[in-house]
Amino acid sequence: MQRKSLHRFKCIFPFLLLLFALACACACTPRTAAVTVDPEPMAVTFLPDPGDFLGCSGDAMTLEQVADAARGANYILVGEGHRNPLDHKIQQQLAEALCAGDNPLAVGLEMVAVDKNPVLDDFAEGLVPVDELPQELDWKNRWGFPFALFRGLFELAQKDSLPVAALNVSPDVARTIGRNGLEALNEDQRDLMPGRIIRPLEKQLDSLREVMGMHQELDADNATQWERFVTVQSVWDSKMAEEAVALRTRFNWPVLVIAGSGHVENGWGIERRIRLLDPNARIFSIMPWRGEPFDAQRADAFFYSPDQYRSRMGMLLMVLERGVVVKSVSRSSRADKAGLRPGDILKEANGVALDSLRDIHLAGVRAHDNKKPLVFVVRRGDDSIAVNVGMLRTERTKPLVKGMKPQATPPASSKTDPEGSASPDESAAP
Repeated sequence: MQRKSLHRFKCIFPFLLLLFALACACACTPRTAAVTVDPEPMAVTFLPDPGDFLGCSGDAMTLEQVADAARGANYILVGEGHRNPLDHKIQQQLAEALCAGDNPLAVGLEMVAVDKNPVLDDFAEGLVPVDELPQELDWKNRWGFPFALFRGLFELAQKDSLPVAALNVSPDVARTIGRNGLEALNEDQRDLMPGRIIRPLEKQLDSLREVMGMHQELDADNATQWERFVTVQSVWDSKMAEEAVALRTRFNWPVLVIAGSGHVENGWGIERRIRLLDPNARIFSIMPWRGEPFDAQRADAFFYSPDQYRSRMGMLLMVLERGVVVKSVSRSSRADKAGLRPGDILKEANGVALDSLRDIHLAGVRAHDNKKPLVFVVRRGDDSIAVNVGMLRTERTKPLVKGMKPQATPPASSKTDPEGSASPDESAAP
């Protein structure tokens, strides 16, 4: 019995010795001390879900609180990403909440040019139903972004008898200025121009130069191209401000202005021009917040809306902290047949790392120009797989500025991008 116990002890003794050595090593290893740092100011006080509202303080707000804050304003400016479905949903919720108040409301739209105001007047009179607006407004050719995203706003206007007015110059005016300058406008085009072209502030120019740099066919160092680019931006913002003021004068009601975020943020675009044209006006601005570092100066209130894009391939993409995520896929769509699935994270395409929707556009341009299929590298769970969605087919068109290399045709040439400033061509995007 003693021999068995001694044998058992000899067998486990090396193991006990190893445990003792490890314990000694751990005791002798210096521990890393926690570093004390001064806390940075807290910009946002909660982790928002898509659709949540925030004040410029970074605190949570309800839809009703935002609407109450906006009701005292003469002009309520709501920025949007033209392709972002959630932006449109929130925008329509805001409009409905504002209509629940005692004051009537007029609506001004960037999406429609002033030469189509007779159509909107007929719509207000009940002579043009919502279903006929896309054809009557030549929506597909002039604006290009899906009418379905805006349909709810028109239905609300019809239900509550809200006057709706066009704010913008026609697309051919912007194209002519971009290609050949103001001097090339014909008499009819000049009739659509703002009475006064108000130039941007110096502090906005760096932002505009950055936007211009997104256009592969534009050269910001070319003085002529730069001047025409800035002029187009100035014409857009000046005209929209002028028409918004005219709309308020006509009805003496608060005006809800719906425009791309680039025309609303920081008060640089439409708001600044309204303040020059209607100096005593009260203005309230509401902007989407994409989750970037929070900048309270961009607007008076915000709604959290990650970048989203409904691809023509039949998938909805959303930019979240973990990357560009496939939110949904339509059955039998090109994305479905290629093998993309909800929850997939798009990491790379044709050598382009995908951190934003713009990166997907750049990958599409690269695939198109190199006559190669678009191939996504996708993370699905713990696996990394390649998904080939095939060749991208696009049409070709004349360049925006004379002398530039022709680019693929966007849905409607020389209009604003999803955030509202002049955008690079998007037709090669998947």
